[in-house]
Amino acid sequence: MRPLVLLLLCATLPAHLLAFDIPGLAGPLTPKKKPQQQSKKTTRLTMAPWSYTEGDLYPSAIVSTATVDWNGDDQDAEDKKAAGAAKPKKKDLPIYGDENAWLAVDLAGLPKNAQVEVTISIDGFLKPSTWKGTVTRTTSAGEARIFPKALWDYDALLRVRQQRPINVTFQTTVNGIPLPIDNETYVMRSLNDCMFYVLWDEEGEDFDDFSWLFAAYVNENHPEVDMILKEALKSGIVSDFDGYQSEDPKQVMMQVFAVWNALQRRGIKYSDVSHTLPSKFVVSQTVRFLDDSVRATQANCVDGSVLMASVLSKIGITSYLVMIPGHCFLAFDLGDDEDSKRIGLETTMLGHDEIRSVEQIANLTETAKLAEFKKSYKTFGTAVKVGNANLKKYKTELEDDSEDADPEIQLISIPDARDLGIMPIATNGSSR
Repeated sequence: MRPLVLLLLCATLPAHLLAFDIPGLAGPLTPKKKPQQQSKKTTRLTMAPWSYTEGDLYPSAIVSTATVDWNGDDQDAEDKKAAGAAKPKKKDLPIYGDENAWLAVDLAGLPKNAQVEVTISIDGFLKPSTWKGTVTRTTSAGEARIFPKALWDYDALLRVRQQRPINVTFQTTVNGIPLPIDNETYVMRSLNDCMFYVLWDEEGEDFDDFSWLFAAYVNENHPEVDMILKEALKSGIVSDFDGYQSEDPKQVMMQVFAVWNALQRRGIKYSDVSHTLPSKFVVSQTVRFLDDSVRATQANCVDGSVLMASVLSKIGITSYLVMIPGHCFLAFDLGDDEDSKRIGLETTMLGHDEIRSVEQIANLTETAKLAEFKKSYKTFGTAVKVGNANLKKYKTELEDDSEDADPEIQLISIPDARDLGIMPIATNGSSR
């Protein structure tokens, strides 16, 4: 199942159930209801839509995890179990199909070895996606969860920049007999909405951590990154970007400063405008994409950290998004060894200086040019001091990888997220 996530099987969407009587099938009644006297020829079969994020769907999560197989060799789906796999517990809800999917159907009252076909579709976003097979194992109440392999239209998902209602259709057939179609109205969230964690209770004591999804907004492959690096070289602070090849921490620090100075010359200012529409069971954060921040010359704490991390990742400097309560800042390593020093950087200070653009540097006198560099470096030094202070303050919590770790205090490694399979979200600047 998904890493850092509680078992998917423990979550049940509180949706209305569709009941359907099928003559000739013997089996238990609808779960959560007391048994009643029924004819041996009639069984109460029910179907309920299921969604990992309830009534909201998050394009950023769907797109960035499209190629991730959360289970690897440990497949829990009954129709995909490897030989020698551990036997499931009786209380476990049997699942079938694609365990990496976000949508499913819960069935109850299934007869033994039922032939089941489930199709889920969303107009404009999800092509009809079908699972068809034999349900060989159920709970004592005839329960099973079916995940069709989702055929998402990823281009459509990448164009969602404002949330909108969508119609989700769930269709199920059991032993050739169709159940009533269930049409649900969900909300397709903006591509800019990043899931932080999913709550399984209203008190927030039971949750799944999704903070690593923020790494999807770091895009080292964006064309704008090369432009920023080109401008940074024009400043003359460094002659090239070689990452850790020099094995000199001072050279690494100067490369980071060169990027910092180039972004300052772009006029990037701190902006705390970040309105995120609430969801009952999903905590999320609105994040600007790199090109949005550059175009608007505005960035909040997350945006600025994503922007810096994108450029540093491009030149091979290991970067981190550091989440602390109500805030985000950047961290990076001065070397590629495990014991290399980690530096914090408060990116909200990018807009503290008014310095000329890269194109205007050539028109400055040496004195004026040196004054601007000193001014920029002084702010950079202060930003490092503030970032390092927060790294020290939250050191214990940031190193805590237990199940009881505070979800609001996270160290998100960009290389680790890439190894996990979290891809950068490629944006095209258009909206839908």
